[in-house]
Amino acid sequence: MLDKIGESQRVATHGQVSPVNGRAGEFAAPLQQKLKVSGGVRLSAHAERRLRERRISLSAGDLERLGQAMEMAAAKGTRDVLLVYGNLSLVASTVNRTVITAVAREENHVFTNIDGAVVIK
Repeated sequence: MLDKIGESQRVATHGQVSPVNGRAGEFAAPLQQKLKVSGGVRLSAHAERRLRERRISLSAGDLERLGQAMEMAAAKGTRDVLLVYGNLSLVASTVNRTVITAVAREENHVFTNIDGAVVIK
């Protein structure tokens, strides 16, 4: 049966919702710190799978260098860029700083739908 909402059971209206656990921003700070450590670069599920299949792991330093390369490419106006890094080629979006896919350089591969490339030393 339906009961009336008592004073202790007030319904929050738009703009009145407060965080349930902790203060606002407690989650945002560690998230931003983690993104700074990785150079703000994210890996798509597809890229993670490709790297795992090839037993390739990227260190925080690697991710930092990829992030710097993405910044350089974005400064030139690219949106989707090919990053050539050692024996690895990665296609990344500079818009959302995400590595979309990863390919070992020894494979023959044609890259399409990119508007720039960065060779990383």
